[in-house]
Amino acid sequence: MWPRLLPVLLILISLTYSVANFASLRRELAYKLGISGDPTTACCKVDDILKSDGSFNESANLAIFNSQQVDYPKTSLAYGSDFSDDLSQILGTTNSSGEEKWIEVSLSEQHLWAREGNKVVIDFPISSGKWAPTPKGTFNIWYKTRYQSMIGGNKDLGTYYNLPNVPNNMFFYQGYAIHGAYWHNNFGQPMSHGCVNSPLSSVAALFEWAGPNVPPNQNTVRATAENPGTRVWVH
Repeated sequence: MWPRLLPVLLILISLTYSVANFASLRRELAYKLGISGDPTTACCKVDDILKSDGSFNESANLAIFNSQQVDYPKTSLAYGSDFSDDLSQILGTTNSSGEEKWIEVSLSEQHLWAREGNKVVIDFPISSGKWAPTPKGTFNIWYKTRYQSMIGGNKDLGTYYNLPNVPNNMFFYQGYAIHGAYWHNNFGQPMSHGCVNSPLSSVAALFEWAGPNVPPNQNTVRATAENPGTRVWVH
């Protein structure tokens, strides 16, 4: 009797093992395929952006990326800049010579260039969308926050993230932004859920250079006709 039941027992054991490991297998497959399972796709909801005061959250004590805890900066990073003072003080959408200030993001090259006319004034490698696509097209920065909490992904798939104090956010399309990333250093490769991840010091310089300009002693700003946002071309 037992020899006849052995195949059935093996099948039951196999099914039990498969169910127990289904979640981990699904996470691994999602990671390899670049699937987030997050229906919102954007790093932030527009309502959450508008509610944010853009200040540094001193009480934050946990940061999670791809369902794993990561370290996050304990001190202010949004005000640091390796950009030269003369360039960072040029305000508006044109420079002192009347040349347009604009940003180009190449998804194929995983690189960003900030230009005044045809002159490149700053450039750096980026990480665009892996688990959700980065929008392509021509946009204008519509909102900026010095710090932003970002929550999304999917816990079951292992792509969940909960990242406080994301610095130097330049939202160019709905909840998609160019922003600093402290949870990885793999720039030059897709690593995001749709936003444009950038090195901290480089994006701090870009934040000060690009419009709309954040008024003194404030941490957020929305673009207006009098304080327009810099053009962003993503391709």
